[in-house]
Amino acid sequence: MIQRIQSVFLLLAFLAFAGMVFLPVAQSDQAFGTIMEDQKFYTTEHLWMTIFAMLGGIISLFNIFLFKTRKSQMRFCMIANLFALIWAASAFYQVIQLEAIAGAGASVNHSKAFLMALLAILFLSLAFYFIRKDERLVRSMNSLR
Repeated sequence: MIQRIQSVFLLLAFLAFAGMVFLPVAQSDQAFGTIMEDQKFYTTEHLWMTIFAMLGGIISLFNIFLFKTRKSQMRFCMIANLFALIWAASAFYQVIQLEAIAGAGASVNHSKAFLMALLAILFLSLAFYFIRKDERLVRSMNSLR
């Protein structure tokens, strides 16, 4: 059912994916280049990062309503978790690239979107754990019949 704890974790994962899209990935103390004119780098400035964050969020939200098919729900949790991991890896790579472009004159720091990626991974892992726990409970009840 929708009121189970894994639905709460999936909703929190969706909100974390939304935070990944709207919060800055990197911040700098100086403006440089065309990407860092406003001293911030957002997910929406990179096509693949935007796609990974959007797909992860859509899958997390869609996954809430698959409560009757727990195996599919577990599979979609892992796919969304994979998107979060790929997003984090590509964001880390982009920050390294920005540091190389900035040179010694400016410092580029990771920002709030990285925390959102870690939270999305955590919430999706917790949702997977509780979905698997429900699946085991249902299997044990079926074996008692």
